[in-house]
Amino acid sequence: MNHGLSADQLAFFEENGYLVVENVIDESTIDAIVAEYSALLDDIAAAKIAAGELPPTFRDLPFSDKYLQLLHTEDNFFDQIDITFPLANNFPADATMHAGPAVFDLLTHPKLLDVVESVVGSEIYSNPVQHVRIKPPRKALPELAGKNSYVGTTTWHQDHGALLDEADQTVVTTTWVAISDAEEEMGCLIAIPKSHKKGEMTIHCPGDGIAAENYIPGKLLNTREVVKLPVKKGDIIMFHQLTEHAALNNKTDQIRWSFDLRWNPVGQPSGRPAFPGFVARSRSAPETELRDATQWKQNWIDAKDRILTGQYNDQIFNAERWEKYGDTEVCA
Repeated sequence: MNHGLSADQLAFFEENGYLVVENVIDESTIDAIVAEYSALLDDIAAAKIAAGELPPTFRDLPFSDKYLQLLHTEDNFFDQIDITFPLANNFPADATMHAGPAVFDLLTHPKLLDVVESVVGSEIYSNPVQHVRIKPPRKALPELAGKNSYVGTTTWHQDHGALLDEADQTVVTTTWVAISDAEEEMGCLIAIPKSHKKGEMTIHCPGDGIAAENYIPGKLLNTREVVKLPVKKGDIIMFHQLTEHAALNNKTDQIRWSFDLRWNPVGQPSGRPAFPGFVARSRSAPETELRDATQWKQNWIDAKDRILTGQYNDQIFNAERWEKYGDTEVCA
């Protein structure tokens, strides 16, 4: 059975640039992701306990407490649990990421791909611009982590701004996947309906502290209609690549957990050529689909090797695209 979008859903998405789709990801897939990340935190904590950086009792903490405390232990802790490498043109030799089988199962989830197929078409490429976002209560975050949109504040932006110029004509669709509930108080997403219809990028100002955190200044948006998009665990939100959106801060005492996954038609430039995407679905050539989680992880390892050995020596991220606006009135 195909679980793609209905005609009404597709029409809403095309008109408004966003769409909430309920009950896409099943409980067992979410449980596997939670278990995988719990084991990941345990492994990281075990190394710190062995090094004397944390007390042995740390391993007994619940997931949310363990995660928050690990965020306080080092500024780049989040890089170890993200599902991509750091966006650094000066690529660090010790760069880490997480590429586990439960995450791969999410990337290849049949019902999710059915929904994506409604927009992208039957030849679906998993775009390597992808992230996990595990957001603790904003009040509990260390200062630097609070500036990281994957952990703290998510400012106004368009997803297309994260891509290199090679992807200016690529059709990219984002699926924001809720691993936990994301009610308004937990920091749900917000969007400006129909903002994609102008067909171009809005000015983004250079971010403060983290190069990738470019943002649309509020003065360009403060007269626009904004909609809040609360969702339940297992729901997804689809975004057009030019839809202006952000997220509210998490004001609760719980973590808010999601994944950003992006997709484009097979054969179109990904906008992140340094990192590996893969064919997630092909109706015309199913033998080209990647179905092996171990190979997916190896592809990321190989990409790091190509960068560090100079086999890939081009840009990873184009921060310069927005730096020209840094001293202008709109970004002041």
